[in-house]
Amino acid sequence: MTDEVIAAGARTLWFQLGLWHEAAARHAEANGLTVVMNRCVKIEHARFAGGLHLAGFNTGVVSSRRRSAL
Repeated sequence: MTDEVIAAGARTLWFQLGLWHEAAARHAEANGLTVVMNRCVKIEHARFAGGLHLAGFNTGVVSSRRRSAL
């Protein structure tokens, strides 16, 4: 997989949340790629955009139901 990413000319190898592969990361870094492991694109985008609460994170609510209007 890493060789295919390198051959495609990618600059970054991204492993989604919960995924780690040290050997693949070392191989990718040795070939000039930036490696990101154990990260979720949605969470990271929301973190940079300042909207974690819009993505459903860090709201203080432990429920999938919306709060009722008062």
